[in-house]
Amino acid sequence: MTKPIIYRADKPLSVKIEKSISLLHKSEKLALQYNDFGYHLAFSGGKDSQAVYELCKMANVKFKAFFYKTSVDPSELLHLIRDKYPDVEWIKPGMTMYQLILKKKMLPTRLARFCCAYLKERQGINAVVITGIRALESTRRAARKELEHMCISGQDKVMMHPLFDWSERDVYEFLKIRGVEMCSLYGKLDRIGCIGCPMSDSGQRKEFALFPNFKLAYLNTIKKLMERHGAYKDFGTAENVMDWWTSGLSKKEWVEKRKQTKIEWD
Repeated sequence: MTKPIIYRADKPLSVKIEKSISLLHKSEKLALQYNDFGYHLAFSGGKDSQAVYELCKMANVKFKAFFYKTSVDPSELLHLIRDKYPDVEWIKPGMTMYQLILKKKMLPTRLARFCCAYLKERQGINAVVITGIRALESTRRAARKELEHMCISGQDKVMMHPLFDWSERDVYEFLKIRGVEMCSLYGKLDRIGCIGCPMSDSGQRKEFALFPNFKLAYLNTIKKLMERHGAYKDFGTAENVMDWWTSGLSKKEWVEKRKQTKIEWD
């Protein structure tokens, strides 16, 4: 089995910038074959997508940036995009995260990430989509390629990752050089995105401690899941479900841990 390529962060940043810009130049013709506006930039407002935005400007390629609003975005991020990136087009979902959870009759997990598929991955069809994915973020991402072709519901979606061999340090240094203001949540969170995401590097509990209103909204949704669909009834209470969901454990592991610590179920 072929091992994934793990990129080392030992090349000068100037070399990486030049390579990224070259990649944007090489694929611009393909992007324009799909859309007159050129590249479809998936813009999250996070540092990586900000770096890609700057690279597109430096390369002087045609592109349009799109922000996929999820309904669980922190206000600090929304304010940054409104104030600093007025040209970004907002795509609002047909359902909020909470409505989607009720429709699916379950919470999203690391193994069942239906929210990403609905809120983000359906966007950018018949386009060359630029993202801020970096190989060093995870082994799974390191196994991907700088340029990928996908087929979604019989339609093309070409993915391009100009920052693929960049390190996190490269991104911070690049944005500093370019004088780009980042979201104020950096320093408080390791990752900025959907609040409550089970894939969060910062951890759901840390995020909910910073954003208790989002935690309350998820709790109310869990209660509706239990009342309307009978989901998670064996947990007893919505609070128990929340404790399991944010623990990073399987249900079996969570139950066993509670037994070991002699915590009685409500």
